[in-house]
Amino acid sequence: GVGTSILEEKENGTINRLLYSPLKGSTILYGKMLFAFFISILQLTTMFLFAWLIFNMDLSVNIPALILMIIATAFAVSSLGIFLAAVAKTRQQAQNLSTIIILIMSAIGGSMIPLFIMPAILQKIALLSVNYWGIQGFYDIFWRTLPLEAILPKILILMSIGVFMTMASIQLFKKRIMKF
Repeated sequence: GVGTSILEEKENGTINRLLYSPLKGSTILYGKMLFAFFISILQLTTMFLFAWLIFNMDLSVNIPALILMIIATAFAVSSLGIFLAAVAKTRQQAQNLSTIIILIMSAIGGSMIPLFIMPAILQKIALLSVNYWGIQGFYDIFWRTLPLEAILPKILILMSIGVFMTMASIQLFKKRIMKF
């Protein structure tokens, strides 16, 4: 939703007015990305607080790992959202594309069906999903109770996904929407 607001602003002509201001296009884009990142952190934090309050989930198992996983997951998913908005030409196309991508990633990444039930080929394809790395990292924290060092590779993969998606988004936005 946050990423598609750029497309909505383009359709309404607001982005052109913003680009005539002293702000650079990169500042506008980074502001949107930062907002999406904080919304993602808020959503993940709310989800875990809900699990703590309602299901009595012990959040103190590995607080540093939990904080880093929340940050890495939020960065990866918010960057993916901005990337989907950069790929799409219209707000409606971005919304449709994001729905399809999110459903596919949720299905193959283990959000809807446990991975151990899936055929081996789908378990390998799951490695391409942000959901997979986030879920596995949170499993490592809460169920496997692994130390931070064992969780760091998943955190680094999520951060790498975020950096890649951010760089790709910047390039696409430069070409298609904004002048940097």
